[in-house]
Amino acid sequence: MAYWATAAVFGWMLIPSVVWAQLEVNPYVDSHYEHDSNVFRSPNSQANLLNLGDPTLGDSDLKYVAGFNATYQWSQQSLTAQLEGRKIDYDHYSDLNHNEYLADLVLKWKLTSLWDGTVEGRRESAMAPFYLGNSTLLTINVDTQLTGRFNLHFAPDWRLEGSAEAHELDSPLQNYPDFVDREALTHLAIVNVGTTNLTYGVAYDRADGKFENAPSVGPYTQNSESLTVTYLVSGLTTMNAAAGYTNRIQAANAQSVSAVTGSLAFSRQLTGKTSVNLQVARAVNSYLAAGASEIDTSATLGLLWQATRKIGVAVNAGYVKSKFVGQSIPGAGDNGRVDHSPSESLDINYQVMRRLKLHAYLNKQSRTSDVYLFNFSDTIVGIEARLSWK
Repeated sequence: MAYWATAAVFGWMLIPSVVWAQLEVNPYVDSHYEHDSNVFRSPNSQANLLNLGDPTLGDSDLKYVAGFNATYQWSQQSLTAQLEGRKIDYDHYSDLNHNEYLADLVLKWKLTSLWDGTVEGRRESAMAPFYLGNSTLLTINVDTQLTGRFNLHFAPDWRLEGSAEAHELDSPLQNYPDFVDREALTHLAIVNVGTTNLTYGVAYDRADGKFENAPSVGPYTQNSESLTVTYLVSGLTTMNAAAGYTNRIQAANAQSVSAVTGSLAFSRQLTGKTSVNLQVARAVNSYLAAGASEIDTSATLGLLWQATRKIGVAVNAGYVKSKFVGQSIPGAGDNGRVDHSPSESLDINYQVMRRLKLHAYLNKQSRTSDVYLFNFSDTIVGIEARLSWK
């Protein structure tokens, strides 16, 4: 052991100082304390008593986080990494105590003025959110993604954009602890960049997926075509829009889905300290708890006020309408269900010192469903302190 320690120190000393000059590492520690008024997203305390044997809806938890960000740059390339570990302890529902982690590695590359892109590997382990209805017990999701993206400037006014992603989500369900969603995602777009402040193009997206380790669940294929526009007005206003059509074909007894889809994002710098943003979207997504599909229509409105150099305030309001289509997993009982989910949030950030940041937050969310057991109302209030090296 002493031999390897000596060799490591000697090797460290031999690395040229110019290499370390290109490397930046920022370790950090973080602590959250929050109270959640409805941990399991139950409709009421009677439902909690029936499902868990305990009518208590709310609980407080303390989260400890430690990690680092690192960036290494050479020539026109850069490599960034994040590694983070978390420990979450609950006051009342101590059986929810658990650990989480995040690992993310991104390579940004550029070859001449024609080619550029990124390669990213990401893996995160985190508690499954109870609002999905996957389980009333602690379950840990493991989300793994490997993504490659590129841009090819093949003509003075045109750019080809592409990406490929392998995605695996281990998401245990109540009766299917080995349930997994695997997807292969591809994206291609041709974009015109020849007009000042305006880009436009066409895009094609495809997803080939399958739900594993649950009975009667078949694979699915999803295709989307869309027109895209990005418009920048005088440096103060930005608009991104996409409009198209999505078709999802799923085997087994889940229904296929076809829908008009798209998105619109608008941002405006109102003053030197205040900005506003608006987003609306309609998309076809996977609904894991039923091994089927959902059509989500959403809108969010946000206001950011940078009161001083150290204090920032963000207010957001959102709404999501979800329609669930098809049902593969026996007993899911979600075919045709419609949910309405409004939300509001308030975030206050205070940069106390260069290395110390405080964050206070308030999140309110609720859901009204035509299946009563999915109704809930919830408020989360918390405070976070982060100490970083840089």
